[in-house]
Amino acid sequence: MVNIKLFDSLEFSKDGELILEGLLNTRKTKQFLAYLILNRDRTVTQKELFELLWSGQEYSNPGTALRTLLYRYRTLVTEKGISELEDSIFSKRNAYQWNNELDVSIDIFDFEAYSAVGVNEMTSPEKKEECLKLAIDLYRGTLLSEAASDHWIVKRAVKYRDMYVNDVYAYVSLLKEQNRYEEAEAVVLRAIDLVGSSDLLKAELKQVQAKGEPASDSEDYEELVSQAFEMEDEIEKIQRGMEAEDLTSSALVCNYDTFKEVYHMQRRLLARTGETMYLAVTTFGYPKDFKADTLKHENLMSLFLDTAKKSLRCGDSLCRYSDNKVALMFPTGSFEDAKKIVERVRRIYLAKISGEKMVITYRVRPLKNVNE
Repeated sequence: MVNIKLFDSLEFSKDGELILEGLLNTRKTKQFLAYLILNRDRTVTQKELFELLWSGQEYSNPGTALRTLLYRYRTLVTEKGISELEDSIFSKRNAYQWNNELDVSIDIFDFEAYSAVGVNEMTSPEKKEECLKLAIDLYRGTLLSEAASDHWIVKRAVKYRDMYVNDVYAYVSLLKEQNRYEEAEAVVLRAIDLVGSSDLLKAELKQVQAKGEPASDSEDYEELVSQAFEMEDEIEKIQRGMEAEDLTSSALVCNYDTFKEVYHMQRRLLARTGETMYLAVTTFGYPKDFKADTLKHENLMSLFLDTAKKSLRCGDSLCRYSDNKVALMFPTGSFEDAKKIVERVRRIYLAKISGEKMVITYRVRPLKNVNE
C-alpha cells in the first residue's frame, strides 16, 4: 500500500521506501498535490488552483500550466510503476479532484478517524486508549511545515494541532488512571517538543512527574484546565459570529470612509509582512462633444463595480471614489502584475459594454507601509 504523509512534509512511500522524491522537489507540484489531497471531498476549479499557485500573476493560458504539472506527476507515476496512484487525480472540464476511492493511507485522515473514536464518550476505555495512541503517534509536526504560513494551510494546521493536544490530554488522563506515569511523562514531553511549551502542558508535566502525589499547584492546574476549555469555546463562538456575516469570497466593495480604514490597516500589515499592496484609480469618461445620460452612466458605473468585485480576489477592496472614479486596492508580486490585474478587469468590463462610448483610463501605484 502507498502511504501519503502530510504532517511535517509531503511524502509518498511504499513498503517503507520513499517514492516520487524528485517530483516533490518542486514547490508548485507539492502545493498542487497537497491541495487536491486536503480537499479530496470536492472538485477544485482551475481558477482556484491557479490563484493558489500563481497568485497575482497573469498567464495567457493558465490551463496549460496546470496540465503540465499533472502530466509530470502522471508520467513519473507510470514510469515508476506505482499502480496504486495511476488514477489518483481526475481531470474534469476546468477542474480537478483527488480520487477518494484509492487504496492508499493518508496520515491526516487516519489521524482524524482515530482521534474521533478516541474522544468519543461512547467508546470503551480500551478502544479509547488504542485509538488515542495511534492518533498521537501519527502526528509528527505541523501540517506541511514548509508552507505553514500559507493562508490555505494555517487553519487546517491549527485544527490538527488542537486535535493533537486534546488527544494528548485525553490519553495522559487514561495513563494516569492506571498509574502509568512514566509513559504519560514521555507523551507530554513529546507534545512539548512538537507544539511548543504552554502553561497547560507545563502544568500537565508537573502532574505526571508527581506520580500521583498531590502537586503543589494542583488547584491552579484544575483552574487552568477549566479556563483553557472555556476560552476554546469562547473563541469558537466569536469566530462563528464573525463568519456568519462574511459569506462571500469576492472582493470587498465599500464606501470611501471604510476604504480609508482598510488602507490604514493594510499599511500596518505591510510593515509586518513585507508584501506590497497596490492602489489603482480608474477614471471613466466619454468622447468630446458626447453627452452621457446620467442614469445610464450610473448603471455603467454599477456594472463596473460588480465586474471588479467578481474579477478580483477575496481580500481585495474597491470603492466609488467620485462620480467617475473607482479606487481599487490589492496585493500582488510586482508593479507589472498589478497593471495586468487592472487591465484584466478593464478588459472584462469593456467586453460587457461593447458598443458604449466610454473611455477608461487608470493609474497604479504601490502603497507605502507605516515605516516609509
